[in-house]
Amino acid sequence: MKANSKARYLENIANLLDEIAEDNTATVGIINRVLETQEALRSDVTHEIELLRNEFASALVYRVLKDLCKELISPLAAVETMLQEADFSDTQTIRGHVESLVITLNSVLSRMGAEKISISPGEEVFDPNRHRCVRVLTPKESPFPSAPPRTVVHVVEDGYTLAGQILSPAKVKVQAEKPNNHGE
Repeated sequence: MKANSKARYLENIANLLDEIAEDNTATVGIINRVLETQEALRSDVTHEIELLRNEFASALVYRVLKDLCKELISPLAAVETMLQEADFSDTQTIRGHVESLVITLNSVLSRMGAEKISISPGEEVFDPNRHRCVRVLTPKESPFPSAPPRTVVHVVEDGYTLAGQILSPAKVKVQAEKPNNHGE
């Protein structure tokens, strides 16, 4: 009977092991389905976040453009009125209108957050990150003939920054290298 009892005992253990294997297989199946569901959710959430980012960026761009357009409407109206009503034979009146327009446009840039790049001609060394060289002047042509080579000697067009980044580099004229005495 001992052999029969051992056989039943081993059969019970085998049945229990089969149940454990079935349970493990079912658990692995459940875990795989949970992982698939999580991956699908992750993909859906990632897609939704991307859509929200795009909507936000579009709304932000629209708002900035809307604000800029609103800012430019008044100066444009002033120029149109000047063109319709101004006496172009009076240079002082024309100058006054142009100066007013410059003040207005500088104010628009300021309200939009743009800041003029400060430059000291005759002192400041050319920096390709802040300046765009439009011409190199010999010392004879330069307003600062004794300035060292690569010095900004004239600002042709102001540059601007926006939020600490270069919006438009300043267009400048730069002092040329001094010619050497060997004729090379």
